[in-house]
Amino acid sequence: MEVVVGHAEAHGGITHLCVVGHVDEIAAGGELAAAGEAWPAFRRARDRDGTTVVAVSAEAGAGLEDLRMHLAALLPSIEELAEPPEPAGVVVHRLDTMRDTFAVSRDADGAFRIRGRRIERIAVQTDFEVEESAARFQRDLVRMGIDAHLRREGIVPGDMVRIGPVELEWEPEAWEDA
Repeated sequence: MEVVVGHAEAHGGITHLCVVGHVDEIAAGGELAAAGEAWPAFRRARDRDGTTVVAVSAEAGAGLEDLRMHLAALLPSIEELAEPPEPAGVVVHRLDTMRDTFAVSRDADGAFRIRGRRIERIAVQTDFEVEESAARFQRDLVRMGIDAHLRREGIVPGDMVRIGPVELEWEPEAWEDA
């Protein structure tokens, strides 16, 4: 079994550590006896290409300390881990940094006033002359809970709704016309 770990220039940036398991079965002359005969040639070939070979037997516990030492040598030192990593130029995009919070009040003329950073921004950016944009805005009102809040407050078709600088007349949904 070959396990690839670490980094080094010798192998295109990758250090190869070859771990050969079941060595107890090879030595016992079982099904893997033929592998035992090939072992010396295999080890010489790995030595030539600079690959470290560790023979282990999990069952017998043989070679495990040697494997731990080779793996530990591939890990960064405590000093290296203590250093902050180099910036990788990663840009973090935070989605929905504005909360969906809002407040509903009544203006002196009876119009509903909705306040909230996110809904005010959405209202200003919406082109209400485009049906798809207006429908998306309505879905935002439903998703944010504003539609339900206005209905609990008693809004009726024809009532004025102000969101930031935008003024809208409340219209019933198509299914409410009946």
